[in-house]
Amino acid sequence: MGIIDKYKNMPVQAKASIWYAVCNFFQKGISFIVVPIYIRILTTGEYGEWSIFQSWRDILIVLATLNLYAGVYTKTLVDNKDDRDRYTSSMQGLGTLITIALFAIYIFTRRWVNEGIGLNTPYMLLLFLYFIVYPAFSFWGTRQRVEYKYKSMVIVTAIVSLLTPALSLALFYYTELRELALVLGFLIVQCAVGLVFYVYQFVKGRCFYNKAYWKYAVKFNVPLIPHYLSLIVLGQSDRIMIKYYCGESDAGIYSFPYQLASAINVMITAINGSRVPWMYEQLKNKVYSRIGKITNSLVLVMGGIVTFVALLAPEIMLIGTAEYEEAVYVIPVVTLGVFFTFIYDLYASVEFYYGSTKYVMYASVTGAVLNLILNAVFLPVFGYIAAAYTTLFCYIIFMLMHFIFAGKVIKQQQIKEKIYDNRLIFLLSGLITVVGLGCMLTYRFLLLRIILIGAVLVIAFIMRRKIIGILKSIKR
Repeated sequence: MGIIDKYKNMPVQAKASIWYAVCNFFQKGISFIVVPIYIRILTTGEYGEWSIFQSWRDILIVLATLNLYAGVYTKTLVDNKDDRDRYTSSMQGLGTLITIALFAIYIFTRRWVNEGIGLNTPYMLLLFLYFIVYPAFSFWGTRQRVEYKYKSMVIVTAIVSLLTPALSLALFYYTELRELALVLGFLIVQCAVGLVFYVYQFVKGRCFYNKAYWKYAVKFNVPLIPHYLSLIVLGQSDRIMIKYYCGESDAGIYSFPYQLASAINVMITAINGSRVPWMYEQLKNKVYSRIGKITNSLVLVMGGIVTFVALLAPEIMLIGTAEYEEAVYVIPVVTLGVFFTFIYDLYASVEFYYGSTKYVMYASVTGAVLNLILNAVFLPVFGYIAAAYTTLFCYIIFMLMHFIFAGKVIKQQQIKEKIYDNRLIFLLSGLITVVGLGCMLTYRFLLLRIILIGAVLVIAFIMRRKIIGILKSIKR
């Protein structure tokens, strides 16, 4: 049987998972491609300003939307299959009301907000429009995943992924906006696409307010706001603090390898896009034994990816300019940080499913506050490189706390079976950390790295059937 015939005979869940992975790779791949372009047309300081805008955008959208399109939305879609149109429409209504409330606060504080973010009022107005309509696209995308409707998702993702950098670069070359051209191009495309889905889903659902849906969403997500903000602090505040302690140029230099290394989030997003709904189904049906077996293999797969990226760091940095070469040692540390986000999410998924959001909040806030303190202590002494290590350390603490809290939730639910093989997960995590950091010792020995990279590729080739089988098993 040929590849085409095998594809035709696949269940819709498997086809959807393949195309969602393609979407993620394409979307992140375009971003990966444009990064070298941006660093060549912008100074390190201007690139730093662009990166800092992204950080502020990610912080503010949590406050403006409560991240309603995240955990609570997926869970409700899985549990409620009969009223999804009205539910989606009502979530847009709630998000709109929250954004308007935040905008009212902005009106009275705009002088200080504009100065802090580095944008004038017209740009901030466009940013608030983005906060209103962008979640509609996220609601739609999440629903496509849950319902395995992948064709339209592929088309829209491709359009958005191509239009955003295309318009940004056009504005850069035909105006005098410099880094603001990237900001404007991003906001125009995202607002235009989001507005289409915003109107479409309101027309289809015909529901702005639903007391039961709003009450449950607020009860579920409000305790998670510190969690979501803390995640942003862990992932984004480094650049803001580097700008404060070290300057815009260092913020730009740090942002380049950080974004390159964070590209492995593509894999995590693709895997979690299937893993989380699959895991919720296993928990719902009380089939706990399958979760642990699949998880062990996924940890190994992620460890292999981290090792491969860490070994390739010097070559990855070649796509940049000489100004960024010194930041090559950021990549292994950041990739390990991304690895631990995958590990902590394994435990956080248990807390999310059973609605124990207070535990999620405790862990997140602790990690974020610790990160701010450590950055304030070490950035003035060791420079921007310290931010990578402080963030990695905080992700490890973050993971340990989620491990403890997930254990409490499991006991509260009176689950007697083991969900995860914690001993093996911790052993593998420690080993991968040592290997990932050890890769930096090979950067001056090209032949050794070639041998090690070849070994990783050979192992991946030998294990390819098993890896594919593992990924297929979470396609439900």
